[in-house]
Amino acid sequence: MQSRPATPPATTTPPAGTARRADISFRHRIRFDAAPDDTAVLLRTTVFRPASVLRATIVAMLVAGVTVVVGGSAAADGPAWQPCPENAAAECATVPVPVDPGQPGGETIGMAVARVRARGDRIGTLIELPGGPGTSGVDTLLHGDRFSPELHERFDIVGFDPRGVGRSSPLRCDAGLTRWPDLVPDAGGSIAQIHSYARQLADSCRRFTGPVADHLDSATVAGDVDALRKALGEPRISLYGRSYGTMIGQSYAERFGDRVRALILDSVDDHSLDGAAFLASEARAGRDTFAGFVSWCDRTPACALHGTNVPARYTDLFRRAERGTLRDPAAPDRPLDALGLSQAVTARLYQPDWAALGTDLRALADSPDSPEPLVAPPLPTGVPASSPAYITCSDWRFDIPGQSTWERLWREQNQDAGALRAHFAWAAASVCSGWPVPPANPPHRPHLTGTPPILVLNGIHDPATPYEWATAVTAHTPGATLLTYDGWGHGIYGRTACTTTAGDRYLIDLTVPPAGTRCPAA
Repeated sequence: MQSRPATPPATTTPPAGTARRADISFRHRIRFDAAPDDTAVLLRTTVFRPASVLRATIVAMLVAGVTVVVGGSAAADGPAWQPCPENAAAECATVPVPVDPGQPGGETIGMAVARVRARGDRIGTLIELPGGPGTSGVDTLLHGDRFSPELHERFDIVGFDPRGVGRSSPLRCDAGLTRWPDLVPDAGGSIAQIHSYARQLADSCRRFTGPVADHLDSATVAGDVDALRKALGEPRISLYGRSYGTMIGQSYAERFGDRVRALILDSVDDHSLDGAAFLASEARAGRDTFAGFVSWCDRTPACALHGTNVPARYTDLFRRAERGTLRDPAAPDRPLDALGLSQAVTARLYQPDWAALGTDLRALADSPDSPEPLVAPPLPTGVPASSPAYITCSDWRFDIPGQSTWERLWREQNQDAGALRAHFAWAAASVCSGWPVPPANPPHRPHLTGTPPILVLNGIHDPATPYEWATAVTAHTPGATLLTYDGWGHGIYGRTACTTTAGDRYLIDLTVPPAGTRCPAA
């Protein structure tokens, strides 16, 4: 891993005209004003039994918001494009994909897609692979995508909602169970209780979502991307994946390498890691990027915590959160638990927005303790809620068989995360370790054949996808080249003229930057 600059950049404002948003998910959470009830949830479900229960299943799936087409396949004539209701400059359509990829002639769901046509001399189609998990690629395209005017001149740009997300048979689970149990061993958390909770949650997801819930992993989504390619009539496609979207990109390259024209993996996941290595590397990334904020605040009078011991202030907040007495300023009747605090802090490090983080932490520090703990156990309500973030459990495996292992990993997490105490990835590990169905796409090193050169983009100081992941993925991906951004934040394309130009030249001209290329921090 490269050493970081002596000091972070003085400004964290993105270049004018760039569009960048944090991926909102189990792994990539956000805002202090996001109540615990809004956190996304997991699921896996039962095996579909076709003929004998088809009528009842269709009724159940319609109730769950799932579109069913019997015996469907991608139409030979391509998608039936219509102007999108939210933005008439874009076209929207639905592409049928199989509920179970092992039964390609069986039931299908409708995958929502959107397209903005090339404005000039068209090269082909560029598909954005959404992050999260839980980001709507359709919404991203309709409300301001991240791509440069030059790419819009040369490509039809297509976004889609992956299965389990948005308009594509969304993953839904019991709203009352979207509030986590206690995930901190030091606060009395029990891994046995968490595993029991995960089973109950998975059962609710099964009831509310239907059979598609068993088929939400990135490898299956990669198959849907290829169905989209066929429906568009493209022999090869260009792909841009960011954050969790790089999981789909790597799966697509592994399964359909000869159908890739170009592939950018921006802020890349290393899917070769086991659970312990995943947790440790995420914690190190949190430690590094939080230290960048602390350094900025120490030397910047405009920081709301300037002149104070920022790590000590944060430690006090973390302890209050562990006790259940820290209030969410946006919802004073609700607690902000320790992992919720860590998530909210880390979300500010995505841009990064250090000034806002200082203000947030000052407001929390100045808020009074709740007179009694506000923590309430998760209880089912029978009401469904959109819960796409637990798609994570379809792709990752965390082996935590008992309390002693969990407590040992927690001690290692505290040591690796430094002043931050814990990375929000701890929540994913804890809950997914109790998920009752093994991941359909377990961690492994992708085996690529027939793929063109791949461009990997990553920042040195990324709070969610550590730079060490990018160096590892580049090393074990044949023909991959890493472009390094010597700055702070999550998501590299569109961050500076240097990173944007490198991405554009690769996608348009298939020109890979020289090995070792670096872009200076903004």
